[in-house]
Amino acid sequence: MTERDDPLVDRDAFAHRLGELRPGLADPGDVFATLQRVIDATRAVFQVAGASLALEHEDGSLRWVVVTDGAAGLLEDAQRDLGEGPGLVAYTDTAAVAVLDLATDRRFVRLAAVVTQRGLRGVLAVPVAVAGRPVGALSVYATEPCPWSGIDVAALGAYAGVVAELVRASMALGARDAEVAELTDALTARVWVEQAKGALVATEGLGPAAASERLRARAGVSQRTVADVAREVVQDAQRDRTAMIVAERARSRAAEARAEHAEAALEAAQAEANDHDGEAEEPPPATPSDR
Repeated sequence: MTERDDPLVDRDAFAHRLGELRPGLADPGDVFATLQRVIDATRAVFQVAGASLALEHEDGSLRWVVVTDGAAGLLEDAQRDLGEGPGLVAYTDTAAVAVLDLATDRRFVRLAAVVTQRGLRGVLAVPVAVAGRPVGALSVYATEPCPWSGIDVAALGAYAGVVAELVRASMALGARDAEVAELTDALTARVWVEQAKGALVATEGLGPAAASERLRARAGVSQRTVADVAREVVQDAQRDRTAMIVAERARSRAAEARAEHAEAALEAAQAEANDHDGEAEEPPPATPSDR
């Protein structure tokens, strides 16, 4: 399967579909531009290789509307052509679908044969719903096996929820730039808060409610927004995790070096012992009385 350069979705048909879901859209182009910015932002927010947003087409199929890169577009194209994939399941079952590694997941064997060649391994997909009805799926992918956590699933679900709100509000508000910017900021802030709560739950053993209160308290003391404090908490947790990984790798390398040194010393000691044994077994020189 070759990568397609142009979107499969019919933009006119998509705008018509959005109009059915919520009338009053002033400029469909504004919605597309905003969605593209939102999806592009997932790389930084979730630290993934790419992302895609696919919505229901007028013929009932799920087709991508915006993607971050060609690999994400290929993932969506392949799902549509093959009729299988995490995005399709998330959309039809209205539930998140996490794939640790497409190369080993037996649910999507045909899809894996196509997309793993482009380095797509871990995939997380969540449904997107407008007015209480699923209309598509938001997916992110990693280039290595990725053990998605419950925090990842919850955060991406929150992101998808605000994507739906953004589409709905953009139509209701006529997609005016000021309101779109406000919604985009709200989207980013919510995801940071969800991730920060997860970090506090994992590192300090707090419950979700206590984690939320901790963020609000820190924001009040420092006279900053909760989103700014949340970003700081997440970044600190990421730095701590990176430092732990670096330290663990250093300890592992040091342990390997000690093991190699000990093995070399043992081999040297064994060789020396063998040399001494050989000298002891050599017969003494003959004397005149022995002749």
